[in-house]
Amino acid sequence: MKQFLIVLLSLCIYSCAETDNRFNEAYKLAEKAYSDKPELATATKYIDQILEAIGQNSDDKKLVVELSEKAYQIAKDNKIASKQRGFLFSLIKEDYSNDKTKSRILELANQMSAIKRAGTANILYKSLIENFAGTEEAKIAQNKIDPAVSNLNNYIINIGEGITKGEVDKFGLNRNAALRYVDACEAFALSFPDSPQAPANLYKAAEIAKTMNTFPKLMSIYDWVIEKYPNFEKTPTIYFLKGFVLENNLDNDVQAKKVYEEFIAKFPNHELRDDVDFLLEHLGKSEEEIRAIIEAKQKEKQDIVQ
Repeated sequence: MKQFLIVLLSLCIYSCAETDNRFNEAYKLAEKAYSDKPELATATKYIDQILEAIGQNSDDKKLVVELSEKAYQIAKDNKIASKQRGFLFSLIKEDYSNDKTKSRILELANQMSAIKRAGTANILYKSLIENFAGTEEAKIAQNKIDPAVSNLNNYIINIGEGITKGEVDKFGLNRNAALRYVDACEAFALSFPDSPQAPANLYKAAEIAKTMNTFPKLMSIYDWVIEKYPNFEKTPTIYFLKGFVLENNLDNDVQAKKVYEEFIAKFPNHELRDDVDFLLEHLGKSEEEIRAIIEAKQKEKQDIVQ
């Protein structure tokens, strides 16, 4: 029995050490600072370190959820509302099967309503009514939702109708309306993840985000579709677009190369394969260099014909 306890203790020590090694010194210092003095300043720094840890361990979904829950609670305790909403969003997206999902959706919907994001709030309320019928959360949602909301697809289309109306920016978009539309599409995919319309709405949201040059939002939507909807008909196109944006808008040739190579591995016979091969072959070259290469090839073809 004594030997068993020693072995068990050793395993626990090893496991704890292994877990601790997942985080860098800055994370540990921020964690200790918040533990010693839990206030807004230390909470903000700790949350920043948690976000960095999430980014560094994005493939470990269990850890991402664990960290998101921790950060959400810290944000809630310190009344950092924007961070609360962000981590609620992440928890619903990454851990939808959790029993807490319905209460998380309700809290997110209430917060969206409080900051005058009625479209997003109504979509979240509607998901509670349809997906969690009979629960206390669904009953609360029924009392809060706009009675005019019936068909969600039409509701989202109506939100999108304002994108090109009123005061538009240099891209020809009414920015506030465009942002509301992107939020609505994301809210639908978040709260109806198994709907065939979910990836289609995300694709539409990505098109708007790309037009607005809101690249962090754009890349997060691309990653969402790639991860959650690998069989969606537009997923190969999203791989292509992600690589193109990384290369041409974000100047990240290293990541672009990885995305192009993933495309080739996953979709070797896709109609965009030739385009991806071309981009990969000429990765890092300027527009002038690529134009010169194309012109040289065209001249070579003409010479052969003559």
